[in-house]
Amino acid sequence: MNYPTKTTTNIRKRVNNRLAQSLAMLLVMTIILSACSGQGKSNEVVESMTRDEVGSLKVAYTNEQNYYTQYGNAYNAMFPNIEVEVISTESIWNAEDPAAELKKLVDEQKPDVISLTQDQYALLANDGYLYDLDAIIKQDQFDIDAMMPGVIELLKTNGGGKLYGLSPSFSSKALYYNKNMFDKHNIPYPTNQMSWEEVLQLAKRFPTEGTGDEQTYGLVLSGSTAFDLVDTMGTAKGLTYVDYDSGQLAIQTDEWRTIFETVTNAYKSGKVSIPSSNSNSFGGGVVRRGAGDTFSISMGTMSFAADKAAMTIDQPFLMNMLQMSQRFGGGARGGGGSVRAATPAAPSGGSAPLEIKEINWDVVTIPVDPTNPSVTGNLSLDTVWSIHAASENLGAAWELVKYINGDQLAKTTSNSSPQLTTRTAYMTNEEHNLEAFTILGPNPVTFAQKFPTGFKEEFAAMASEQMKNVISGTTTMDDALNIIQTTGQDLLTQKKLDEQS
Repeated sequence: MNYPTKTTTNIRKRVNNRLAQSLAMLLVMTIILSACSGQGKSNEVVESMTRDEVGSLKVAYTNEQNYYTQYGNAYNAMFPNIEVEVISTESIWNAEDPAAELKKLVDEQKPDVISLTQDQYALLANDGYLYDLDAIIKQDQFDIDAMMPGVIELLKTNGGGKLYGLSPSFSSKALYYNKNMFDKHNIPYPTNQMSWEEVLQLAKRFPTEGTGDEQTYGLVLSGSTAFDLVDTMGTAKGLTYVDYDSGQLAIQTDEWRTIFETVTNAYKSGKVSIPSSNSNSFGGGVVRRGAGDTFSISMGTMSFAADKAAMTIDQPFLMNMLQMSQRFGGGARGGGGSVRAATPAAPSGGSAPLEIKEINWDVVTIPVDPTNPSVTGNLSLDTVWSIHAASENLGAAWELVKYINGDQLAKTTSNSSPQLTTRTAYMTNEEHNLEAFTILGPNPVTFAQKFPTGFKEEFAAMASEQMKNVISGTTTMDDALNIIQTTGQDLLTQKKLDEQS
């Protein structure tokens, strides 16, 4: 018999030690990889649900009544043995810190399905709260190819490259134009993907007609400040004026100066209405608070609908108003198609109510930057439906998300909802160019730009006052830009300090 020598014994010890170290390292890596999976079970096989399935489901939504009216009754009919508990999210909107309140609600209540705004979706996705839907979508062969590509891109961009939710509808804007006014003055109609400069030149071709409440414009916008158009044009060109991380503001550049000059000249012409702080008192098309929709009418919307503007930028809500007017004959006839704003001021600052008229209209894409004509900064998500990463009821949760974002519900609601359905096959209108709302993708610049709380609104108001001084001739463009730069930098510094404290 051969006995092990001292040398072979040492070799075996070293081999055993290395093996033990390797196994320990493998165990550590397994633990790390499991932790890095973000609580999620995105690769877990989710078995198909049957009608007789018994279970429970927690849904975070605005309130119970809205949930059952819009989705819950239909879901219960499909799965009568799934007990659903609705967790109201209304407390989030009145909280001092809505983001913290949202996380607190999710941590404490642990909902399986969560309805979110675009910003909330980005927050929870990046913090590991949401379930990656890619695997379950492939497993279930759920058709997202029929959904608007820009919406899927927007969801993935906000989710750090992954799909953590689905949105059945989206918001976008288009350029509405009044065909009768164009025909009257023998001016060619606007077309898809025109530049802002081209649209402003088009607006200047219209003669100024009427005064006061009866004045007509080439272009009326729904913004609340004169600076809004400058900001919109800058975003289209890929420009930013705030570096959030460094706390520096840069608006006194050649590129921004050109935009300021273009916009102030358009306002000076009298063919483009100058927005004021009260001209947007009815909102701006559709104002969303939580998962519910509150419809309100802006002055730009009303001016176009009242046949006082050749062009305006607006959401699909204006289209619904115009179609209703056409259906009922338009004009102020007591019932039917007459719609009056509650307390509108005319573009000139008057107080006469404006009435919807029967208008021959169409839409084209919102103006773009010619060097990047396929994107827009006006594409955004409506309610996003996501599943909690730690949900123990994946099957029931996925069935609800799938139903809300599915083909059947889109088909059912497409003709009754003022929102744009993500399933664009049901956005049909033989008379009008609805692709204007869908052919542009999201602009990456809108995600790169970040502002301290409260800065953007105060900065826009200050910059607008300086623009009005230039328009009235009381100051020069050089002086105005200098004030906007210095005052804006001071404001940015202060708002950053306020955030830190």
